[in-house]
Amino acid sequence: MQFESLGTPGNYTEESYLGAKLALISSLTFLGIDYGLIFLLWFFMMSDTVLGIAASVAVNGWASITKAKFWAGVLTKMAILFVPFSLALTGALAGFNLNVFVFSAIYVLIANDAISCYTNLLTLKTKKRYVNRDLVEMLINVLRSGLYNFAKGLIDKIKSIDEPKNKKPN
Repeated sequence: MQFESLGTPGNYTEESYLGAKLALISSLTFLGIDYGLIFLLWFFMMSDTVLGIAASVAVNGWASITKAKFWAGVLTKMAILFVPFSLALTGALAGFNLNVFVFSAIYVLIANDAISCYTNLLTLKTKKRYVNRDLVEMLINVLRSGLYNFAKGLIDKIKSIDEPKNKKPN
């Protein structure tokens, strides 16, 4: 079989890591995304992860650190990047420039991680947990309500155009 060399999850070789890295770099080059922006995003993601772990330990002790919370945070950020990235890649293959979705997601993640780093530093300084407003969650809610309002307006407009044609005179 073609996928026999993958093995069990978590048992990846250096070749599979290099293949994934090459695919990601090739895709970013194809879309024309600046590597400086990717490095900035990586820097804030790593800083947020390290500072988040340190802040959690400072407030709640080592028992508060779990693999499940760590991987949930990492995978959430990757999923948020995957959707616009795959949309832009598909659009580029179809001849459309949809990079605005990728850039928007990257900028929102950078801002979100920078704010999270700041609140984690405050938590480390005061030993008190601060609530961090999640920009990604706010963006998802705005997009959802915007799409809902757009679809509802479009349906209402179609109904209003269609109604005079369907009315029969008495």
